[in-house]
Amino acid sequence: MKKLFPTIFILVFLSPRFAHAQAGPYWATDVAPIFYANCTKCHNPNGIAPFPLITFSDAVNNSTNMVSQVSTGKMPPWPPDTTYNRFCGERKLSQAQIQTVVDWVNNGMQSGNLANAPTPPTYSGAALITNPDLTSQMPNYTVNTMTGGDLYRCFVMPSGISTTEYITSIEVLPGNRNIVHHVLIYQDQASTCVTLDNNDPGPGYTWFGDVGSPTATLIGGWVPGQGVYTLPTNMGIKLNPNSYIIMQVHYPAGTNNLVDSTQVRFVFSTGAVRNVTLSPLINYWSTMTDGPLDIPADSIKTFHAQFTTNFNGTFISCAPHMHLLGKVITNYAVTPSNDTVPLVRINDWSFHWQGFYNFRQLVHLPMGTKLYASATYDNTTNNPDNPNNPTPQEVYAGENTTDEMMIVYYAFTPYQAGDENIWIDSTVMAVPPVTAYGDVVKTPQLYDPFPSPSGPNENVNVQFFLPKDADVKFELFDVNGRSVFTENNSGAAGFGNEKINLHGLATGTYVLRMTADGTVRTKKVVVE
Repeated sequence: MKKLFPTIFILVFLSPRFAHAQAGPYWATDVAPIFYANCTKCHNPNGIAPFPLITFSDAVNNSTNMVSQVSTGKMPPWPPDTTYNRFCGERKLSQAQIQTVVDWVNNGMQSGNLANAPTPPTYSGAALITNPDLTSQMPNYTVNTMTGGDLYRCFVMPSGISTTEYITSIEVLPGNRNIVHHVLIYQDQASTCVTLDNNDPGPGYTWFGDVGSPTATLIGGWVPGQGVYTLPTNMGIKLNPNSYIIMQVHYPAGTNNLVDSTQVRFVFSTGAVRNVTLSPLINYWSTMTDGPLDIPADSIKTFHAQFTTNFNGTFISCAPHMHLLGKVITNYAVTPSNDTVPLVRINDWSFHWQGFYNFRQLVHLPMGTKLYASATYDNTTNNPDNPNNPTPQEVYAGENTTDEMMIVYYAFTPYQAGDENIWIDSTVMAVPPVTAYGDVVKTPQLYDPFPSPSGPNENVNVQFFLPKDADVKFELFDVNGRSVFTENNSGAAGFGNEKINLHGLATGTYVLRMTADGTVRTKKVVVE
């Protein structure tokens, strides 16, 4: 045995499998930070997810299908295509993070030294807005649906506010996070919703889509994982005096006889504020170009919509909306100067995961900008969410879950100079590959220079996009048409950046001209 022991010792401890296992990754130092940053807002004892992922034991006990869920991008759920546009607060794992989780599961789910793990986040459900200017809370409601399916219940509460206010922050606190799927918040000065409430054995009344009043306006919403929604500095959503607050709460199937009492907290502006409007500028009732929205049985069909803005706007966020047959929705803008601006694309639509998506940098869309959208619907048995499986039926536009919609909501405010330089989320972002824009961008694009206005000794940054490789020429002209800067480059397909040195230039307005592939684009540069 003495002769065998060293050999066995070496074989066991130097085998490739054991050596790989010893190398990690470990829960404490590698996996926990990923889960705490991206997963536990839903996967916590008070969250809507079916199990928590707070502790090492939580993760091990719920590791079934974890590899496939993170590898395919199903978890964490983040519908927008990040190769098309980037938004604030993305729940998206990098390829390195995905590989870490996959390796951790495949290598035996090692704990590592748990003392080295980061402090677990806590999710008590307590309010983050501790001193709200207004709190509206629905009464206790026991979910009551005869069919056992989805329920959309509206609750009406007087605001008690007698003056015009501007909402700068909103926080929705679900009374029962296990059953509240999402919440939409409206205001209305009319009593239409009060009448609907009075005519329905309460509390509240059942209504899908909007809240049943033509004068009600959307002022906010909540989806799982969302905390406080705060608008950019000096911007707010107008709350009319003596209005009612109406909360539409979605209770999913399987929640019958459970109790909820959701509340919403508001913070008002303390000074001058710019009014922010929430509006479905793209919609199936007035902007479709090939409607009506009608999907025959056993068919896959795509529809298109277009809206031309009659205002000079700064866009803060967008929110696409379809129902159960929806599969893909794409939204972009073309400005009067023919700049194509990708806004949002969702390649694998899920009715159960939707929300308002805030642009990382505010988007300036001048008056006359055309908003375009396309939406594809799958009304076949290949769609697992088809409500009429196994016998598809013709589906029309309507208010029921089993009907369909095509809407894109936007939050916007009148443009002010410099808005396009405002970043809500300035974290480093990867440049999307050129293939991401090939279906909508056909010609070279020149985007607004920044900062603008610029100082006379600064560099101005210019971002441009080339659909294919091309020689690019940049020229800067003063008000007399004299060239004060020229640069020629060989540009590769995709996004590019050019820095223009303004050193020594007099204050005033200049014109930047980009020539590429036979296309000429111009932008204004202000030096002050």
